Amino acid sequence: MIGCPVRNRAWILPRYLECLQNLTYPRHNLKYCFIINDCSDRTPEILEQFAWEQPVAVKLITVDLGSKSSHVRGFYSFGHLAYLRNLLLEEFLKTDCDYLFSLDSDILVEPHTLIRLLEDDCDIVSVLVCNGHEVGDKTVYNILNWDEQGNLVYVRDFPRDRLFRVDCTGAAYLIKRRVVETFGVRYSAYMGAEDIGFCQTASRQGIEIYCDGRIEAVHIMKEQR
Repeated sequence: MIGCPVRNRAWILPRYLECLQNLTYPRHNLKYCFIINDCSDRTPEILEQFAWEQPVAVKLITVDLGSKSSHVRGFYSFGHLAYLRNLLLEEFLKTDCDYLFSLDSDILVEPHTLIRLLEDDCDIVSVLVCNGHEVGDKTVYNILNWDEQGNLVYVRDFPRDRLFRVDCTGAAYLIKRRVVETFGVRYSAYMGAEDIGFCQTASRQGIEIYCDGRIEAVHIMKEQR
């Protein structure tokens, strides 16, 4: 199953959905689920059209939280995101899917991405996603490790020719069913960003987290870009 929470992403959704349709993976083996929340643009209509056009199951769930916080990066509620992502996990468990590809709606992936992540055969494995555009540092990616002082720091020196271990990731990663179903890993905002809570809970259960340095996605962080 492929999915994510979606809010006010009409400006990027057509490109995102096109990437999903271009994945070199058997179309009949896919399911989609999108948690639509507090939208003021054409996001619902775009996703409804996508669902109507697909030969496979596309589940659209609208959960309006009455949020007054912005959907713009850095101004949204991590607590709300944790709640919405946990709803996605529950919908995933209602399916017969073996994996959840959690792919944020501003991430554009190459066609081979899903196949390669499946071949990695990890419980949790991410692709590389550059998050540094906003701070002017293009060495900032979606991968972090805990340092000796107990702080999460960005991994800046990493291999691009193989899998490698990380302590925390987000944005675009494949999750095996047993992580959610057997180990009960869920999102939380008690550490800040909801992905941190997810990864920390997984690590406490003995689940190793990886990133595939051979796969990089494009992160479109602002509408004008």
